[in-house]
Amino acid sequence: MSHQTGIQSSQALLDTFAEVYASATTRLLHMVIENEEIVLKQAYPTEGDWREDWDKFVLPAVADKEPSYLLYRMDQENPSGFNFVFIAWSPDFAHIKSKMLYAATRATLKQSFGTHYIKDEVFGTVPEDISLDGYDRHCTSAAAPPPLTEEEMEKAEIRKAETGVNIGASSKRQVATGVSFPIDDSALSKLKELASGKLTYVQMSLDLTKEEITLALAGSQKVDDIPGVIPAEEPRYHVFNYQHNHEGDTLNSIVFIYSCPGFKCSVKERMMYSTCKGPLIDLLEGDLSMELAKKLEIGEASEFTQEWLYDQLHPAKTVFKQKFSRPTRPGKGARRLVKK
Repeated sequence: MSHQTGIQSSQALLDTFAEVYASATTRLLHMVIENEEIVLKQAYPTEGDWREDWDKFVLPAVADKEPSYLLYRMDQENPSGFNFVFIAWSPDFAHIKSKMLYAATRATLKQSFGTHYIKDEVFGTVPEDISLDGYDRHCTSAAAPPPLTEEEMEKAEIRKAETGVNIGASSKRQVATGVSFPIDDSALSKLKELASGKLTYVQMSLDLTKEEITLALAGSQKVDDIPGVIPAEEPRYHVFNYQHNHEGDTLNSIVFIYSCPGFKCSVKERMMYSTCKGPLIDLLEGDLSMELAKKLEIGEASEFTQEWLYDQLHPAKTVFKQKFSRPTRPGKGARRLVKK
């Protein structure tokens, strides 16, 4: 941003820079803008290690109402010399004009010093920002992953939990990434009855205390009966044999429905139900040899209607109709340009 102010580092400051790159005797350089130049106000010698010297030199160097720059030498080295922390001090009570001047000249100073020597950069408006504790907080924040929304956290947990899922009906336990979930005998028995045509509907839930997939409901429900048995505040798995007519044929289509009422249930419930859904579908299609016509998800019981289910199984076909092309009049072709 030097084109905005035209302020450059003084020659004396540049000479000082050349001396401190590889020198262990200087701990801190304190710089200010005077007479339209960046000049060295004071250099502080090394006394202890960098943590011992930080609060001893940095805090006393700055003024309450005057912006300034500091270059603090760390004890770690790079191939060219020592690493430095660049501190831009702009106190809250400084004049706006001074703040703007220092902000516009900051990039010029960093370029003059050499950005490859600058390991880190700290901006402070109050002493707590540039204290050793403040720098530690800055490092912790910089190393932390970016914050996630609740939805992103939930998806990340689900992806993590779904890795390496292994399930089999013949095994006593159904494994879901380190947490075993057995399907109880009553649920397995009712699923087999549905597969053989003795039932039309089986509803299952997760018992997180016992770590089981359990039977919640089973019977010969019809489409219109099902919304009344879907819980409003808890997820559920549903397997339904939908008997209906389509184009003159009577069909029996087995569908799997996962109902999850959004944020009305806990994140843990949503995560565990989503994690166990895939293995349960594998069990139905594999070990129980069910041919699932559709795998569906709903958020509210009111979504489950005769029309919705029929449209999911038999979506309307889009018929392509060719637009009418107006024929060219006899003797008329493409227009031609005639030069006069």
